Amino acid sequence: MPPWCGRVGGVVLLVLGAGLAGCGFVTVTAKPTPSPQGADPVAWVGAFCMGFTEVVAAQNQAATTAPTPQGHKDVLIKLADATQQAFTTTARKLTQLGPPAIANGKQAQDSVLGFFTTAAAAVGDRRARLAALDPNDPDFAQKAAHLPGPDLSAAASQMQTVASNKELAPAFSAAPECQRLTR
Repeated sequence: MPPWCGRVGGVVLLVLGAGLAGCGFVTVTAKPTPSPQGADPVAWVGAFCMGFTEVVAAQNQAATTAPTPQGHKDVLIKLADATQQAFTTTARKLTQLGPPAIANGKQAQDSVLGFFTTAAAAVGDRRARLAALDPNDPDFAQKAAHLPGPDLSAAASQMQTVASNKELAPAFSAAPECQRLTR
């Protein structure tokens, strides 16, 4: 038996004895890297995509051309109502969920909420201008088609940043609401 074996055995017994006697020794464990706090990314992205899914469904329903100017106006107002409601509901759902559990989740949340609330307000404004148009005006269709809309390019740019987020990419692939958008 090597000479150090007895010493090692004695040290092991001493440490075990001290631990068992309550004199204690500190157990050192590695601290896990904290994971971001927040909403499940799949649920969050699902709510995000649901807003667009509802708008696409409303657009598909509105795709039928109404035979009269009043019918055309009614279809456009119905589409605006559905779009505004979808965006408002999406913002509310995302607020309830909270930021996604990713790095910079709060920033993603703020960008998306900014887009949906701005877009909902813009659709509401456009709807009000459309409602004020007279469908009996011979230029109704042209006026309706050329109603000025808000510039959402800054909000759309923020949305693109969120949509291309590498941490959210698996959630976009997994969320059924997003899969419906690609069909």
